[in-house]
Amino acid sequence: MPGITQDELKVLSEAYLKGMDASGSRAGQDMAKAYADRVQREFRKLQKKIHIEFTERDPYAGHEQLVQDVLANKRMYVYTGFSDTPLWSPEVNWMARAVHDYDHVTANTDFSFGGEVHAFQVATTKAPLLEPMFLSEIALQAAVQVVTGSFAAQKLVLSGPEATRIAAQFRRNDPGATKEAHLVWDAAGALQFMSPEELMMQLGAQNIDFKNAVALVLAAETAQDLSRGEAR
Repeated sequence: MPGITQDELKVLSEAYLKGMDASGSRAGQDMAKAYADRVQREFRKLQKKIHIEFTERDPYAGHEQLVQDVLANKRMYVYTGFSDTPLWSPEVNWMARAVHDYDHVTANTDFSFGGEVHAFQVATTKAPLLEPMFLSEIALQAAVQVVTGSFAAQKLVLSGPEATRIAAQFRRNDPGATKEAHLVWDAAGALQFMSPEELMMQLGAQNIDFKNAVALVLAAETAQDLSRGEAR
């Protein structure tokens, strides 16, 4: 658990379950449109990297199986169930799920609550202005799943002061995260003059294990996109 207590986890869960649905408000609609626009741009870029196939069955037993499929086959199955939401169309929700799942691959983080917090951090780093949406869509819904054992119906919750205070602990301002960011950008710089395969060999020589090296290379490729302005 990423530095929060069980009581705080319950606060986050209740913030979502008892929170008013703001998806119909002007602020909610503006944020949902910006989120959907970003998702569709990110999805188009993702399609250039891997083959994405939507499926009505839950395709993976866990994070490791997802990562292996992406690495071995350049393919990712995306589950389409439970995609009814007042925020956007089911198709946009599928695309959002694809982008989110790929963040789990590139960040090498599982689907535990801590893993979802990491995915929240990754998404917020890319689009800071959408943090309230990411908090509702990722972190708060993950808290509900941990506390209740099931997923709640989708809505947009604009968190109150207590949940926002707890969530502030998720922001990536720790030395470990800073070191990780430097590694990604160093790897992105290396990709300017060596191939991904050569970079993998270089990382192996630095005693970085294969799975983490792959995640680092994938993250570095995304960082390259950001530096070229392709992520805007």
